Amino acid sequence: MKLPTQRYAQDLRRYYRMPAVQVSLTLVLSLFVMAIFIVFALRPTIISIVTLKKTIIESKATFEQLNTKIANLQSASDQLDLIKNFLPTLNTNIPNDGAKYFPITITVEALANQNEIKLESESLGATLLFSRIITPFTPSKNQSVIALPFNARVIGNYSNVLAFLTKLLSMERIIMIESVTITKETGTKLSGANVALNVTGSAYFLANEAQLQKSIIEIKGVK
Repeated sequence: MKLPTQRYAQDLRRYYRMPAVQVSLTLVLSLFVMAIFIVFALRPTIISIVTLKKTIIESKATFEQLNTKIANLQSASDQLDLIKNFLPTLNTNIPNDGAKYFPITITVEALANQNEIKLESESLGATLLFSRIITPFTPSKNQSVIALPFNARVIGNYSNVLAFLTKLLSMERIIMIESVTITKETGTKLSGANVALNVTGSAYFLANEAQLQKSIIEIKGVK
């Protein structure tokens, strides 16, 4: 007695010997082989398409970033147009190209002469000597406002000393007054001089503070 599996095997052999089945099987195998070759042939193209899509997505993101930067630059340009007329005054108030000791000393001396009082002493922090190659005053985003200590002592009559202080506070160069003391002064040779005014505060300038600390040589600048 033949086993069922043997009968199935004989039936399959008879089935595959049929011409129609053999033609169909050959066709299916041919199509399968062609499909494999088509996949291998199209693989570089598919990879290129995927890469191109990725590049397009990245390009869109870059384009959006550039549009944002352009909008920011346009906004900054508009703001600059609004304030550019005030830049010369701003640079005088808080210089961006040096500490500018000389204009302050000249102005204070002129104010003392105008108000007929004696400028007994004046000092402006330390003298800054820096390299010509590395300068802390090169305009950059790292610049910050640096305080320059200021001190002055004048002697004269009270009204003239008060007028001097008022004009000092209205100077173009910004000076932040921190303390003011007025004391009675005796034994001076000035006619009518009876008070001494001591003023301390700070003037300001723009500089790269980190670079300033590395490149300066400090010499006490007292006049």
